Amino acid sequence: MTSRSLEFYRALESLGEPVGLPLPVTLSPELVGLLSEQLYRSPSKAIEELVVNGFDADAREARVFVPTPGNDAPFIVVYDDGSGMTYDGLADLWKVGRAKQRDSSLRLHKERKQIGKFGIGKLATYTIANRVTYVTKTNDEHLGVTIDYRQFVSSNNAEPTRINLEVRGSGSINILWNEDGFRSAVEAVGLDITQLANQPSWTIVILEDLKEKARVIQVGKLKWVLRTAMPLSAHFNLLLNNERIPSSKEDHDKVIKFNVHEIPDHRINSICKTTGDEWRRENEHLLAPSFPSGISGEVMVTRESLMGKSEDLGRSNGFFVYIRGRLINEKKQDALFGLHALLHQVWNRFRAEIHIDDLDQILTANREDLQDEKLYRDAQQVLLEVFNEARQRYEDLEKAQEGHPRLEDEQKWVPERLVEHPTADALTRYSQGFRGTEADESWMYLNVNTSTDIQELAASLYASTGRKKPYKYLYSRRGKADRLVKYNPFDSTFTINEDHELSLAYQGDPNAQSLLRHIAVSEALLEVYLREANIDPHIVGQVLEKRDLLLRGLADSNMHSLPALGDYIRRNATDPTHLEIGLVAGARALGFVAKHAGGPGQPDGIARFTDFPGGEQIITLEAKSSHGLPSAKDIDFAALNKHMGDSNAAGCLLVAPGYQGNEEGNSAASANSLRISCWTAEQLANVVEMAESRQISARRILEIVKGKFSPNDVSDAVNALLSAPTWEPRSLYAAVVQAIKDAHSMFSEDTRTVQIIATLIVQKDEFKDIQMRHVEDAIRDLAGSSQGALLLRDGGAVILNVDHDELDRRVQTLTGVEGKPRRLGAFSEVLASPEEQPKE
Repeated sequence: MTSRSLEFYRALESLGEPVGLPLPVTLSPELVGLLSEQLYRSPSKAIEELVVNGFDADAREARVFVPTPGNDAPFIVVYDDGSGMTYDGLADLWKVGRAKQRDSSLRLHKERKQIGKFGIGKLATYTIANRVTYVTKTNDEHLGVTIDYRQFVSSNNAEPTRINLEVRGSGSINILWNEDGFRSAVEAVGLDITQLANQPSWTIVILEDLKEKARVIQVGKLKWVLRTAMPLSAHFNLLLNNERIPSSKEDHDKVIKFNVHEIPDHRINSICKTTGDEWRRENEHLLAPSFPSGISGEVMVTRESLMGKSEDLGRSNGFFVYIRGRLINEKKQDALFGLHALLHQVWNRFRAEIHIDDLDQILTANREDLQDEKLYRDAQQVLLEVFNEARQRYEDLEKAQEGHPRLEDEQKWVPERLVEHPTADALTRYSQGFRGTEADESWMYLNVNTSTDIQELAASLYASTGRKKPYKYLYSRRGKADRLVKYNPFDSTFTINEDHELSLAYQGDPNAQSLLRHIAVSEALLEVYLREANIDPHIVGQVLEKRDLLLRGLADSNMHSLPALGDYIRRNATDPTHLEIGLVAGARALGFVAKHAGGPGQPDGIARFTDFPGGEQIITLEAKSSHGLPSAKDIDFAALNKHMGDSNAAGCLLVAPGYQGNEEGNSAASANSLRISCWTAEQLANVVEMAESRQISARRILEIVKGKFSPNDVSDAVNALLSAPTWEPRSLYAAVVQAIKDAHSMFSEDTRTVQIIATLIVQKDEFKDIQMRHVEDAIRDLAGSSQGALLLRDGGAVILNVDHDELDRRVQTLTGVEGKPRRLGAFSEVLASPEEQPKE
């Protein structure tokens, strides 16, 4: 790169006399750095911002020049033929906080959406150049101004710096054209003085004294940035180094293409019926007495969505209606041409350029009044049938592409149009910044790594091969505040949060795991569908937040899962009301008939258990929540003992967050003397969570409540309860099933006995101290649960009447191992229980 500078700001001195007062510009070094280098670190994005400025000014053409190894000119040029800027427009260039908008009275088309809310993009040029010159034409006047950012950032003073910029003007461009620097810049973008003179308005931005990052601009990357930013439009032309840069949407696969007159007869008949007119095909038009010139046009539906980043500039999808060659509905809000919302899955891919010259006679009417014009309403009916035909053809194509594979596990019960394609639509639509639905603008469920190439991922999801591999489910402890699921389409995973209330509600129930996964997938895809439908991200967030709260509330209101109940007790240890509720529910889970009581002079709950032949046993339930550890005085052991006497109870189960003192302390002494069994919330939660897997009964709990009182004695008893035997019954059931499978392949039917099964099991360290009777009891339990799949005959023979997978399915409530589905599909891998599945 040559070091020479053409110093365009000096060329402005020849433009003419100063215009108006000097422009005051006040910027602080921190503001310049924050709003430019932080937000526009990429030089390509800064150049894109200048192109966007031109598009906002209704330009029909923009031209960009950047230096290349073959042309190392020390400047960058961006030209557009949009409405130029007046003196006031130039004054607005560096007023951060004011939307970038050129003089509205000079806008030529007044149709396009203004993008950028805060005018921050005006400072993007600081990213790549120290000095920026604007030359603009409007109303046959040429104005020019230069800013040098170094005047702001070189100061050691943190206070804002104020400088005055001189604006010069002239009625003739010839003066400036004689300056070598300006002429070189114009010629670099492929223009000459004749074109500038004939064009009614334009703006040229010249960046010089380029920074290092601007001297190594990758033209290929810049081309990609500009291509993805451009809408599919016949009314905007972009050139980079004199090469046309088409919208990336021109590369989209056009899976449906037809002309308006090619719609089938039944649709023409429908138009006749709804309009009351006689329609026919003639010379590639649809004609009627009220439409003598006819309606014609081309329709297409692309495989990829036409929505996305380029929407910031203009739409690429919808109806584009022309009257005598003039587009009359360029605005995004008029893409439907007055029709009601259409199916977004197809609408996002649909583009129709329609010519209706006969509407010229009513075009002078206000758009609000057009709905009352029959001619307008009849045209709408034609467009509606055109869209419906495109929709039908697209849906037929998708169904045909799904195919009908002969193998069971290749059947696509969940086709790409329900998962991959909507996901790709959402990714494409929000690829710029990937703005999500959460308060911090992350997505609620969709989770893509920041290093993922969004465009490449979307393209792979759109590809005809669709899903590359079956989806898999991971399980992760992400905390109660986190969402139910994270969906990562890049590696085809759904990660389920085990700490979420809905997960906890069905934890340990293999029959419910499949349904839980289906709910998680549905929630993740709901976010995708809402975003695909162009619902505002924050509205999506509000809706999904309510659904999440509903799911949590429903899970808590009808709690069946022991892990969920244990978690409820644990997290409410310091809440007076909820600890009482958790204690009573925990007693029920352990086999008692329990009731929440409370009130002055009453225990918090009563629990009953009929211990045959000993008769009914009653214990009182007491909860003492505290943000610290309650003292003996806080607990009032004497009152608890009175509750026992009043209730004719054999014991009292007291639960608190913890206790002060030790065996010699007041709590221990009071508990022992008054026979109050002191449990912690953590101990009760652990016992409840393991009640099924260790087959803990109310009888075992009664033994502790009636015989162990001090905190330390209760702790020892609970630990012994949870540690003996060394193996859990559920683990034993699973081990027995595996041993039966192994024996089935190793031994003949008459030699597959309880003894053989026990011999295989005892070889595992976990069961090295197990006895034959334990194995026999487990086999008998499994046989009773298997509905004839497993038999235990007299003499100890173990008979398997089904295959291994069916045995797993029939006894999964005992083993806790989820069986494989009876009908296979291609959506996800066949997985084991959550305990055996990979963790994140």
